[in-house]
Amino acid sequence: MIKRFLIIFMAFSLFGCAYKSTYKSTNEIMNSWMGSHISQVIQSWGPPTQITDDGAGGKIYIWSEQVIIPNALGTLFDGPTHKSPQHIIERVRMFYVRPNNIVYHWLAQK
Repeated sequence: MIKRFLIIFMAFSLFGCAYKSTYKSTNEIMNSWMGSHISQVIQSWGPPTQITDDGAGGKIYIWSEQVIIPNALGTLFDGPTHKSPQHIIERVRMFYVRPNNIVYHWLAQK
């Protein structure tokens, strides 16, 4: 019994480590673009939803999207005729770019 428990525990521990090593946080993703040319970001992410001045001669490139978060159970319906409650959030990612088109700062809002 103890041996079986230890084997299951070790299997879940290994799975958890493997999952964490493949998951990148928002900070890691955004930091990976620091010092890059904005054209590389656009090539990877697609066109920004907005571009504005940063007030210092550079630009702010903004990507925003609406994300639907399902209810805690992940079901589509709460009973026969009512949709379950869902949350819609606006996810915003901003890159601040110097006049030479190099990313020097970022902000991310969930």
